[in-house]
Amino acid sequence: MNRDFDRKEKAYSLNQLTGLVQCLVNKNVLIDLQNETSVAGTIVHVDGYMNVSLKTVVYIDQLGRQFPMDNFMTGAKYIRYVHIPKEMKIKPELEEHIKRMTQVKQKPTKRTFKTKRAQENQLRTLAENQML
Repeated sequence: MNRDFDRKEKAYSLNQLTGLVQCLVNKNVLIDLQNETSVAGTIVHVDGYMNVSLKTVVYIDQLGRQFPMDNFMTGAKYIRYVHIPKEMKIKPELEEHIKRMTQVKQKPTKRTFKTKRAQENQLRTLAENQML
C-alpha cells in the first residue's frame, strides 16, 4: 500500500472482501466484468472502494476476441468475479494485510519548551544529588 486510506476506506478494507483483492496486488489475475467481458492482467493498485488498476492487460470481449492494453482501470460496481490464483495462500495473506492495516503509526513528538525545561530540571537535580 503506497498511500494512507481514509477511515471509510480502511473500514471497507478490513470488513469486506476489498481486503482480499488488495492482497492480490502485483499478482496476475482474471477479472470477470458485469457486461460478460473479462480482463486478465497484473493488479497495480486497489483502493478501499475496490476500484482496481491493472497493467499489461488483455481485454476479452463477449465473443472471445482479445485486445491487449497497457493499463486498465475498473470500478467496483463493474466487477462480477475476481479469480484468485491457486498458489495464493489466502489465510496468511489476509492476516498480514490486516496486521499492516491496523498498525498504529507513531508520529515523532515535538519537544515543547515545557518538556525541555522539565528534563533540564531533572538532570540538574540528579547531578546535585550525585546520581548521574
